[in-house]
This record gives sequence, structure tokens and C-alpha cells, in this order.
Amino acid sequence: MKLFEIGFITVTLKDILDIGIVTFIFFKLYEMLKGSVALRLLGVVFSIFLIWKVVGLLQFRLLKSILDAFLDLGAIALVIIFAPEIRRFLSVISKNPLVERLIRHATAPATRSDSAEVYLEVVEAIKDIRATGNGALIVVTGKNDLSDIQETGDQINADISARLIYTIFQKQSPLHDGAMILHNQKIASVRCILPISKRTDISPEFGMRHRAALGLTEVSDALVIVVSEERREVSLAYEGELRKNVEYDDIIEAIISHTRQTISFTMLNK
Repeated sequence: MKLFEIGFITVTLKDILDIGIVTFIFFKLYEMLKGSVALRLLGVVFSIFLIWKVVGLLQFRLLKSILDAFLDLGAIALVIIFAPEIRRFLSVISKNPLVERLIRHATAPATRSDSAEVYLEVVEAIKDIRATGNGALIVVTGKNDLSDIQETGDQINADISARLIYTIFQKQSPLHDGAMILHNQKIASVRCILPISKRTDISPEFGMRHRAALGLTEVSDALVIVVSEERREVSLAYEGELRKNVEYDDIIEAIISHTRQTISFTMLNK
């Protein structure tokens, strides 16, 4: 449907939608990459793309063939260079309520029912770890896929038990460094590496475990439990927020609610 004309250019509703969608995508990319080296790289790529289009219009065949080859290889290079940003972008999209509902319907059938007894084992382990002055970093997955995080560690797929969790986080254990991933009521992986939060407003009292917990919850819907070996206190991280010195009842309630996807920091801060 023609809307208006600018000289010899006819503008249709389809053109307006096209421009609007492209503008929205570029705005979101700018928001996501603002302040990073990736934004400057994206600017260079966009400039090369514009030159390629102009060269095509002017029918410079040799130059166009060179740019064609460059852009073909550049597409692969971009995926490699922007891998962290792409992962972050997809994580943000997957946390959208509409997308979450679509994923939930697409990935049926239903998973195993939640069991409070299973996660009570986690709390019992945390009590013992805290009492002995050891640290721990435990991730409870949500709906977001964390397989890339799990692959950074050792996959064990073991039943959840207080004794096993406690043993893994002993300093003498070769598996105590890094994070433990709990998925589908199993200890899926241990010694996993989490992304570190780049926020500058984090209190200096928090160490690398807390920064890693915040980093993961900034890009996924995971719930992360942190046991501090220095202060012997337990903290919970969710949706980029951290609550320190939580009670054991709050931990089990948060885990069970999280696995049912009804958790919120309003509940945790009650």
C-alpha cells in the first residue's frame, strides 16, 4: 500500500515496517554492545557493508568480487568474535515471557516433578560446608540452556546427596574449584567456569564467587548459591541481584520455587 512519494521514491507501509524493524535491531545491538570493543568492530563491518553495496551499484566487478570473498569469510569470523555477545543476546531473548511460553510448549513433555527432599540434601550440605569454613558455588538451572557452562567442567550426572556435595567442596578435593551445576534433580557438572560480572558497584566484601554468581544470573535465569569461606555466610543470586546472609529455610524455599519458576526477589526479601 503506497503511503507517499519523495521525488521518484515511492514509500509503502512495507518500507516503513522494514525500516522500523532494522532500526529496532540496531538500537538493541547498540544497547547490548555499548562501551565494548565489539561495538567498534560492528561499526567497521557496517562500513564495509555500505562500501560493498555502493561498489555493487557502480558495477566495479573486480572490487566487488574481492569484497564478496571478504564478507563470506567475515560472516564466519563475526560469529567467532561476537560469540559472547551472541550468547548474551540469545539469553536475554529467551528470558522474554512470550518466548519462554513458546519454548515451554515446544519442549513438552513435562519434566520430573520437584522434590523437596532432594533439595533438602543441598541445604544439609551447605550447613556442613559452612560449619567447616569451606566455600561453595552451586548453580540451580532454570529454563535457560546452560550446556555451554556445563561443558567447561567435569560432567558427572550424579544423584544429589548431602555427603557427595560436601565432599566435592572440601579443599582436598580436586573438584572443589569452580561451580557445581544442579539440573533436573541431578549434579550435572562440577568445576564449571561461570562468567564474571563486570559491574563496578559490587561491594569489595564480595569475592570472585559472588562476582561469578552475579555474572551468570545477569545472562540467565539460574539461581546461584554462594557459601563464603571467609565470613561463613550464605548468599543467593538471581536476576543479577544478590542477597547475603540468608537463612536455610529461605534457601530451600528459593530452590523449590525456582524449579517451579515462581521465584522472585520480592519473595526472597520478605
